[in-house]
Amino acid sequence: MKPVEFQQSRMAEINVTPLVDVFLVLLIIFMISAPMLKAAYDVSLPTSKKAEPRSAEGIEVILAKGDIVFIDNSQVSKADFGSAFKQIYSPANPRPVYVRADGSLPYQEIVNALDLLRQAGAIDVGLVTEPPRPR
Repeated sequence: MKPVEFQQSRMAEINVTPLVDVFLVLLIIFMISAPMLKAAYDVSLPTSKKAEPRSAEGIEVILAKGDIVFIDNSQVSKADFGSAFKQIYSPANPRPVYVRADGSLPYQEIVNALDLLRQAGAIDVGLVTEPPRPR
């Protein structure tokens, strides 16, 4: 009787299916959690009956109580707000600017911030509001 010989071949291909599955799950988790991470600081926005959803593209400026100012989720001091915005904004490639101001801020503070934005060359500036809550 002749002994049976087994030949073992090496696997020449890598199975990438589990790797793709893991990346797809991570992508789905990121897509679900990314919109929740957008707001750097929670402000109480004023309500408006004609509030419209804003575009995701653009520069977001947050004006909060206590002289707290954020430009695209980066906190800047109120004194450095104008110069910090000029570093981010380019008049050659204008992007819309969305101002999220707390509803309890004095009107003069919001006007001062809008003046600084205009001096930096911002043309398309919008104030973000919330629609009224259903009763």
